Amino acid sequence: MAFTFKPEELFSKGIVYAEFFDPATDDLLGYSRYVADFGLAGAMNNGEVEAGPGNALVMMIPDSARLNITATTADSALNNMALAVGGILSGNGVVETTIAITATGTSLALANAAAPLGGQNGAVCYVLTSTGSDRAEVEAASGIAHAVEGGTIQDFEAVNGNTYCVKYFYENSSAQKLTVPSMFAPKVVRAHFAVNCYAKKTGGDVLASSLYKIRHYVFPYYFFTNPMEDSLSQTATGTVNLSGTCLTYQEAAAEGICNVDTNGIYGYVVDEYVGDDTSTSAVDGIYFIGLGAGVSLVKSTKMVLPVKYSVNGILTNVSDWSKVTFTAASAVVSFADSHDPEMTAGGSAGNTTVTVSVTNSRTNKTYTDTIPVTVTAS
Repeated sequence: MAFTFKPEELFSKGIVYAEFFDPATDDLLGYSRYVADFGLAGAMNNGEVEAGPGNALVMMIPDSARLNITATTADSALNNMALAVGGILSGNGVVETTIAITATGTSLALANAAAPLGGQNGAVCYVLTSTGSDRAEVEAASGIAHAVEGGTIQDFEAVNGNTYCVKYFYENSSAQKLTVPSMFAPKVVRAHFAVNCYAKKTGGDVLASSLYKIRHYVFPYYFFTNPMEDSLSQTATGTVNLSGTCLTYQEAAAEGICNVDTNGIYGYVVDEYVGDDTSTSAVDGIYFIGLGAGVSLVKSTKMVLPVKYSVNGILTNVSDWSKVTFTAASAVVSFADSHDPEMTAGGSAGNTTVTVSVTNSRTNKTYTDTIPVTVTAS
């Protein structure tokens, strides 16, 4: 396709969002609409072929092509962290809390205590302070772990009637837990990044520096290459590094993915016009395809008319037939729906013409194509 000396002059700036899907099920595995950093870095060996007098450069055969992606999110989500290491997300995370317990006799009752994550000694607790005369003694020993067995704190002698502040651990059904394996196994996902594109040109339909398009980067097989990372400080929010590299079908199959035939493809880049009705924004023509000098069909029969758009000079399938209109010059043929390419011949022979039209939603220019139609008796 030839380019133009009057381009749209697009400038990309600002990341809209990132999505990560399971290639086998299409389930959403990770998502962020706060991507702070995104970039592509392609690499390859030039593959120089040298021969002849002076060992001249004869040709170049590229090899070892790689497409690496840098991506950092400003938000911190466990789902996204799990992707980079192949970790497992589950509920019933163990959390800690404190509770005031009033002694009955010399013992303290404590229900629902659990072992801390990674703990080796079962359920334990810490008695932090007391409201009674034993306060100083309790606080001095507040770092001693007391086992909790049968709903009772062990190896602690309380004073009847005193209230004690006890720190302990328990399972919370709604607390998410990410288990990080010692052998990282990053997920292979279908990645989708979207960025903003702005237009420099001016006019009635486009203002200077206006948001003009959304650019979509889609990578069918994306392999996370960064270890688990959540960087933060007292003055900066945490970030999650979701950088990765693109795999071809063969490489993805080696990772246990084998469901589609995107052989030899690293990814796709799609520019989408911004607006409510954008499917015709780049259309510059519409044509009947493969019908030669016209159409001939027998009376009372039907035919689906083959039609394609021209988009920047390239024949393209019609994505939304509601934007296309079919009209017949006479009742020799008819359309049950003016937006449906199925044409029905009438009950008698005759000649007419059929016109197809579409209007570019951005320029408001209408494009048409017309063909002759002959209906025969048999």
